[in-house]
Amino acid sequence: MTADEILVKKVQNCDLAAYGELVQRYQDRVYSLAARMLNAPEDARDVSQEIFIKVYKSLPGFDFRASFATWLYRVSTNVCLDFLHRRGKEQKRSEPLRENKVRADCLADNSRGPEEVLLEKERLRELRQAVDTLPDGYRMALVLHHYQGLSYKQVAEVMNLPEKTVATRIHRAKIMLKEILLGGEGGELPENKKNVKQVSGRRVTIL
Repeated sequence: MTADEILVKKVQNCDLAAYGELVQRYQDRVYSLAARMLNAPEDARDVSQEIFIKVYKSLPGFDFRASFATWLYRVSTNVCLDFLHRRGKEQKRSEPLRENKVRADCLADNSRGPEEVLLEKERLRELRQAVDTLPDGYRMALVLHHYQGLSYKQVAEVMNLPEKTVATRIHRAKIMLKEILLGGEGGELPENKKNVKQVSGRRVTIL
């Protein structure tokens, strides 16, 4: 029995301290997922609380057929998607880029010169905005795989999809991102942008 399963068993026996430990283990990952999907820190905090409240209420019926982590991601993705529908996806996606408060400086390499750092921040902002325009199913698969580090198999379990479908969605999401950022069609770069750094290459990455 894994450490998570032991804690879940304790929670099912009304051990609140065990639930606190589960929250401590996963709260950063849940918040990160919510922040990537909702693109708003305050909403991500509210949704994270909603997720853990729902998890606590649902744990008595947890049957251990999936791992706790997989089940938690499944609950988290459903709550995030429900929130997006409530808030209004189109309004959310039309917000100006300056409204994005996710800190790009956390991902920048500050050992580089100030001009390079600023350029990298701009690329990250553009990438985040592009990811935010993807259809929910494609964005969720991409976020779970690239930002949360789940394998295709794990993403398939979370999203209740065949693994091949997950692979296809992630591949198509990358093509869509390339078209959004570089203006190409079908993943091809236009001639006047051959020197622009590619999404799928090392210089500009999803990670």
